[in-house]
Amino acid sequence: MARVLIVDGDRSARVRNAEMLRAQGHEVSVATGIAEALERSEHDAFELVLLGGHGEGLGAASEPERVQALRAALPAATLVLTGNGGSLDAPLDALREREPLVATVDEALASAGGRAPRAHEDEDTGSAFAPIIGSSPAIRELLRLVAKVADTDSTVLVTGETGTGKELIGRAIHQASRRRGRVFCAVNSAAFPESLLESELFGHRRGSFTGASAHKKGLFEHADHGTVFLDEVAEMPLSMQAKLLRFLQTGEVRAVGSEAPRYVDVRLVTATNKDLEREVLAGRFREDLYYRLAVIPIVVPPLRERPEDVPLLAHHFLRRFARKTGKVVDALEPAALELLQGYSWPGNVRQLENTIESGVALCQGSRLSVADLPARLRERPVHAVPDTLQSLETLERTHILRTLERVGWNRKRAAEILEISTTTLWRRLKEFGIEAHGASVGRL
Repeated sequence: MARVLIVDGDRSARVRNAEMLRAQGHEVSVATGIAEALERSEHDAFELVLLGGHGEGLGAASEPERVQALRAALPAATLVLTGNGGSLDAPLDALREREPLVATVDEALASAGGRAPRAHEDEDTGSAFAPIIGSSPAIRELLRLVAKVADTDSTVLVTGETGTGKELIGRAIHQASRRRGRVFCAVNSAAFPESLLESELFGHRRGSFTGASAHKKGLFEHADHGTVFLDEVAEMPLSMQAKLLRFLQTGEVRAVGSEAPRYVDVRLVTATNKDLEREVLAGRFREDLYYRLAVIPIVVPPLRERPEDVPLLAHHFLRRFARKTGKVVDALEPAALELLQGYSWPGNVRQLENTIESGVALCQGSRLSVADLPARLRERPVHAVPDTLQSLETLERTHILRTLERVGWNRKRAAEILEISTTTLWRRLKEFGIEAHGASVGRL
């Protein structure tokens, strides 16, 4: 897969093309104009540049001037013009709407003398599951479930703590499905106010509200025959929940300001870090929508529950950031790896990724040491097994309590982790004198 830079002043074109290529496993960056593209070229080496001709973001420079600037900054990259249908380097006729963008990119890369090499010899980047790093039983079971549900059209609800990689699961479902090669769109529900979220999902007609100077397709329409990943779905206002429910019931999208509906074929995958059952009980989430979204529930385990995956992830991120910075950092010192494995990772995989990025930036040698890691890791003691003898009942009570605390007292999730039924968990809590959420007799 290749490292691709999309330069286009048209936001819709950037989003659409980026999602198409990411669904194929390409590493995609975007820039709104030439200045931003040149800035990105200082930090990353791209194999392919897609240069659009839309929007004011490209500045006043003529097309030859823009091409010349990109050629100078990225002399080894293949450059394809998407704005006028031409190609500078590859023998392509055009990037026409009837031709999938992914096929055009594949042909351009092949014509340029070969695709980008695989990022790591130990990873199968051609696999839908390649971005998901781990060999723990929890991850293997997770991937087995993803493989089972991928080729259905059922809606999937992905839950898990912040930073666990819920969007990666959504992408893997898409890539392993019959919809691969079609558009994968990801949108964060919490990133838009209600009025803009409706426009983002369903589109709008020109003049439908202040600032709507042109017709705009929504993401559901862009992703026709593809997949939409809707993150932070618990943050969606109730009025928008009703509109999403109607879409799921009818397959109908109606742009803001339009009376004419359009029917689309979209597979919906949603995600949240909240307990939606609790949100339903609190009146913050529609019960009927919850059941529509959770046809197939998938729980992504937190990193602390799979410490055996920490070395794999750490080395994966080490190679990535060493390559990105041009540093020769190819190993972790044993003490540093031990510290990483002993940490609880409240921010999960995303926190580990940021930690390794920081460590590589600070590292002066070829091996990442404890001194290169953030102070908060060095100052926090590694979890140790107590050396005092305890009864089996005490150990069981302690383990159940810690599991409940780590999943925010979500008893259903705790029962899944403990591999017992919720009825058994409820009975054991009663026996241990744990009377209510967060309250217990002699609580640890």
